Amino acid sequence: MMKEYTCKRGELNIYCRAYIPDNGKDKHTTVIMCNGFNGIYKGNIKYAEILEKAGIASFLFDFCGGAMESRSDGNMIDMTIMTEKADLKAVIDFALGLDFIDRDNVFLMGKSQGGLVSALTAAEHSDSINGLILLYPAFGIPDAAKRFSSSSVQIPESIQILGGVIGRKYYYDIVGLDVYGKIGGYKNKVLMIHGDSDELVPLDYSRRALNVYSDADLKVFPGAGHGFHNSDVSLAGKHMVDFINSCAL
Repeated sequence: MMKEYTCKRGELNIYCRAYIPDNGKDKHTTVIMCNGFNGIYKGNIKYAEILEKAGIASFLFDFCGGAMESRSDGNMIDMTIMTEKADLKAVIDFALGLDFIDRDNVFLMGKSQGGLVSALTAAEHSDSINGLILLYPAFGIPDAAKRFSSSSVQIPESIQILGGVIGRKYYYDIVGLDVYGKIGGYKNKVLMIHGDSDELVPLDYSRRALNVYSDADLKVFPGAGHGFHNSDVSLAGKHMVDFINSCAL
């Protein structure tokens, strides 16, 4: 069963969509899913369908200005890691108030940039996030920002990248962030899934995260790049279901 919702961050509307198992239960273990850079909720529907068949609900949404085709308010040029973090906190607060969600069994899942946002957010909300799932998390974004800002070229007001357009503030918000100093604040279980042929975010970024999380597992997909397709989606979905079932209270 699919339901649509709208929640808010300040004056901005956030488009949300829930996939709820029709299994006779009133309350459901639920995964809040975050898109990657310039991605929208549709990119997580396959995972939501896998989880729904396993009796697990999903809550999908579009970041404000998170993509050129986002159904949420806001412009992409105003989007930063910190605005997406604020969006996710607003979504978590909204979702926790919905009747179908088991508040004791809420998980976060994030892909790429959404993985970084999820990891940063979870570190501040271990009490409400029962488990964290990160698919090829973009922990290297601050390193990329440092390389860009250390050049002799002044950072332009707008930058075209990966099919989107971001603003100068995107770099200023992230360039000094100590990712590994922040994400280790999350004390519950973590599942990371990453391809060993990922050229955009090399696998070593996830391997390094194993040293800061207190309880983390890393699944490595041979030959997979940045983004999963076909059988890798099915396998990632299976790992997600197994992880969630191992954590659920």
